[in-house]
Amino acid sequence: MIMKYLFLLIMCLTLFSCQKETQGIQYNKNITACDTKEPQKNLPWLAEMIAKAKSDKTGNYEGTIWLVNYKGQDIFVTNMMLGSGGVLNWFFDCSGNHLIYQRGEGGYCPSEYVGSHHFFVEDEDDFQTFINNVKLEIVIYSNVPL
Repeated sequence: MIMKYLFLLIMCLTLFSCQKETQGIQYNKNITACDTKEPQKNLPWLAEMIAKAKSDKTGNYEGTIWLVNYKGQDIFVTNMMLGSGGVLNWFFDCSGNHLIYQRGEGGYCPSEYVGSHHFFVEDEDDFQTFINNVKLEIVIYSNVPL
């Protein structure tokens, strides 16, 4: 009997400690990005991605969408598979254009799932450093536990 109570106590403490880890994450539906309020509703490509995520049965749209800012530009990041067969971070600009690197072409492009155009960053090494250090704190949408 004491073991049961001890187990429950440990489980509760674990649950509360996990919640503390996500306290830095903002989940705010009333956000402004790309010069528009509530981009998750008012950017057509983003609203479409979220609508697909809400009804998806394939797992391609399972994940989270974050908003980050790179050198004054709003960028959306998602860890949804988008047909890649694996979980990666995909980067999109305000128009839904997908970031691809000018060097190292031949990588997978999720254009069948989101947008059909691409954008490049001027300094790929700088952007790679940004990717490695970015804090994903502003959540636009998620259908998985944070």
